[in-house]
Amino acid sequence: MFSCCCAKLGVAWTPVCDCCSSHQTCNSTCISNELASEAHYYQAALEVYFTIYSAFPTSTIWLTGHSLGGSLASLTGLTFAAPTITFCAPGERMAARRLHLPQPPGIRPEDQLIWHFGHTADPIYTGTCTGPLSSCWNAGYAMESQCHTGLECSYNTVEDLGWRSHIANHRQSVMIRDVIASKTYAKKLGVGRVVECHVVDDSCVDCYEWSSDDGDHAGNGF
Repeated sequence: MFSCCCAKLGVAWTPVCDCCSSHQTCNSTCISNELASEAHYYQAALEVYFTIYSAFPTSTIWLTGHSLGGSLASLTGLTFAAPTITFCAPGERMAARRLHLPQPPGIRPEDQLIWHFGHTADPIYTGTCTGPLSSCWNAGYAMESQCHTGLECSYNTVEDLGWRSHIANHRQSVMIRDVIASKTYAKKLGVGRVVECHVVDDSCVDCYEWSSDDGDHAGNGF
């Protein structure tokens, strides 16, 4: 979901699917089919939604989740136009485009009904947990995406709290207890208020070094 092409990062990595057609080139049809297959998380998330909707057909369903759960909630929300709030979710815009879910310019980011809450000292949320020196790489996770759908609601904990980027800051308890509910932000924003949400910067590009086998640039959402 978060790698450019099946976690193909180098000779030391074993890809999780066979969509890499040549050097830095990914088969767009293959990767779309892989993401949508029953063997992966997206279909499981859709089944959960179907089950809840069947039990409560007249209810308005809101989705939420942390980290991977947040990205899955977002993709499910885009599929069913369900409002979604995520916490510390990695960038899922690349996966949304590969699944052909509603995207700008056909729909405005603010109308996607997706709000991503996170902070700047979380390398998974910011998309900086990548490369040989990162904890994600060393743990065997190919986290290469950084762009979100919808709106980002980012707390600048690096400047406001003096934190440094670290994988330990990705924990849900840190986001809730030490960021959203912290005395610093209660004083800065007001008790019970949260940071403003903004459209993702247009300069955000995923996998700019990759291309698809049909000639599209990976960063343009193949």
